Amino acid sequence: MQRAYSIHLNGIVQGVGFRPYVYRLAGEMGIKGWVNNSSHGVGIHAEGCQVDTFYARLLKEAPPLAKITQAECEETVFRFYKAFEIMHSEDDGLADVLISPDIATCADCFDELRDPNNRRYHYAFTNCTNCGPRYTIIEDVPYDRIQTTMKVFPMCEACAQEYENPADRRFHAQPVACSRCGPVIQLLDAQGEALEGLAIEKLAQGAILAVKGLGGFHLVCDARDSTAIQHLRQRKERGAKPFALMARNIEVIRNCFRLSEQEEALLRSPAAPIVILERKKESEGYLPQEIAPGIHTLGVMLPYTPLHAMLFDGPYDFLVMTSANLSGRPLIYRNEEALSELKGIADYFLIHNRDIYHPCDDSVLQVIGEEPVWHRRARGYVPLPQAYSKTQPAPILGVGGELKNAFCLAANGRAFTSQYIGDMEGYENFQRFRQEFASFQKVVKIEPEIVAFDAHPNYQTTRFAQEGPWLSKIKVQHHHAHLVSVLGEHGITEPTLGVVCDGTGWGEDQTIWGFEFLKGNAAGYERLAHLEYLPLPGGDAAAKYPLRIAYAYGKTLLSPDEWAKTQGLWEGLTASEQKVLDQQLERRINVFATSSCGRLFDAVSAVLGICTQVTYEGQAAIELESRAITWLHNMRDIYGSVAVEELLGHSPRYPMKWDENEEGLALKIGRTFASVMQDLLEGKEIGFIATHFHDSIAHGIIQTVLRLQANQGPVALTGGVFQNKLLTERVLALCKTHDIPVLRAKELPPGDGGLAFGQVIIANERCSSCV
Repeated sequence: MQRAYSIHLNGIVQGVGFRPYVYRLAGEMGIKGWVNNSSHGVGIHAEGCQVDTFYARLLKEAPPLAKITQAECEETVFRFYKAFEIMHSEDDGLADVLISPDIATCADCFDELRDPNNRRYHYAFTNCTNCGPRYTIIEDVPYDRIQTTMKVFPMCEACAQEYENPADRRFHAQPVACSRCGPVIQLLDAQGEALEGLAIEKLAQGAILAVKGLGGFHLVCDARDSTAIQHLRQRKERGAKPFALMARNIEVIRNCFRLSEQEEALLRSPAAPIVILERKKESEGYLPQEIAPGIHTLGVMLPYTPLHAMLFDGPYDFLVMTSANLSGRPLIYRNEEALSELKGIADYFLIHNRDIYHPCDDSVLQVIGEEPVWHRRARGYVPLPQAYSKTQPAPILGVGGELKNAFCLAANGRAFTSQYIGDMEGYENFQRFRQEFASFQKVVKIEPEIVAFDAHPNYQTTRFAQEGPWLSKIKVQHHHAHLVSVLGEHGITEPTLGVVCDGTGWGEDQTIWGFEFLKGNAAGYERLAHLEYLPLPGGDAAAKYPLRIAYAYGKTLLSPDEWAKTQGLWEGLTASEQKVLDQQLERRINVFATSSCGRLFDAVSAVLGICTQVTYEGQAAIELESRAITWLHNMRDIYGSVAVEELLGHSPRYPMKWDENEEGLALKIGRTFASVMQDLLEGKEIGFIATHFHDSIAHGIIQTVLRLQANQGPVALTGGVFQNKLLTERVLALCKTHDIPVLRAKELPPGDGGLAFGQVIIANERCSSCV
């Protein structure tokens, strides 16, 4: 019996070859009618004898990059269509459709790129419906060429034939182009004069190249050329911050790095993120230490555009591929800006004339405890939404925090967290935040009426929210947002215990929180325990001078006799610095109380002499972890894994104590800090102390959880400190030992990059309860 169905599908169904797939399936099954893109997704009119099977296969056999989040099917009037066709897109101005993230070049396009007989041989903008730019070029929805930055490139006859041919994999691929009709590459010298080629030979000779990629510019040099790396670090004022690498292929990565199946799958995935990997000991001399001073890991990615692949025609297996920006300023993505701002940094410029509408950094992940953990969420994943269950009273904006900012727009049970924007300290970064906020609204079609913001009174984002035109303005405590962000990802609404280990967050008592045990949900929270308050000279700015923090902690926590024995540890501070610190601590001048976990790690890193002055956020703690993991690897190589586990033992070397009062538990670390100092003074290896410090903090976390939660319900682990692989995996192991279920962030960073999602859920709860 012949029937007719009206079908509506939403999700990621535009720009991923969905309409061609529907067209081919309809032809195979003898279905007549049409398919089109609209502001609400994909619409289909299907009539024939097998429409039920047709609908079932649509959902089951969708293209690999498609993601159907909503499907509706109802019987409709039979129209007696003679064929099945793809109709023009419709736009009623009320868009509700998901846009695909940018996708790494697929294997078929890479094959064409390398085939001298193919018309796209060495064409740097080769793409098809299975790969290429999406989010970075879209200006508005629905996703059609006219709504992208490709609209200025009319298709040639050959490309138009591919675009119109249902049997071709470029059928309705919006960025389709070739060398006759599409964007072009241009090499320029530092004076802006045009040159031939791609500067491959110049890279091999030690030059620094600014390359315009998918979401912005990279600064590129040969990763084995230590002189070029030093020049790049000096010119960019990079300090000791690690550089990311791009590798020729997966084989050269295997040669130099420890690589699990999961890490390889991430590297090869359509998103093609940077994956943080551990170096193999035997390859230490192959890649210069200057790439990432003091760190045993490197961030590595594979070529994800044709241009990247073409650069590897040179005699190198690894290229430094770092975001092109001046120190502390946003990613550069316009040609004119690159030629102006990167002059003196780059020797040559490889630009192109396809505009980037949404600048987007590379995403960064690390496998921790057998799960990918976000350090930075951007290219390849944005603008995929997060779902949550509650009905919203109105569209909501969460502005995020001050560091590693990403904002979030939410409506109708979907939350869209932006790409990584950066730190909000500088004027240019905040202007980028405002720019992306305006353009992101056009993509997700959400105009917020409610704004949620961090409780810190001096954040740029807080002032932006308070000064804006929104009907409701909701202040949210920093660590409460961290907890609720994780709960929201897991769809949990009941009060849950969370361990929030973080660097900085404004507390309700006007102190700086950061090592918190909170029990709560979107409706509220209770602070059950926290690290004891310690003095932070200079407030948030002290993070750049961790030895000053260590001095203040030691002077506070140690007895006079213990303190007297440590005088030789403070040679990194001048006599005048010590005198000022003594006066600050005695008179409480510009000294802030903090329970921060991040500052505790900074202090221990500094007192061990690992990192005494910070040039990038988190450096002291990252180098402390790296020293510990390197020591562990060395011990395992000598004694074996079982012996090392026995060495760590079942009880911590530097145990914590607790002080219980009317406000809850305070974790006392006086003995912890004193024991670290004692081991240091007795000449214990720095790696030994760093390892046992991590282990002792993990034990302290679990022992506190057990004291707070007798029934051993789930525990959420969140905050930027849980991007520390050694600490997190030790906590996870102890949770397993004690049968404690664990909740961790899945789709967003546990640090401040996931903060805005939590803000949105909390604001939603508060406004819903008032409706």
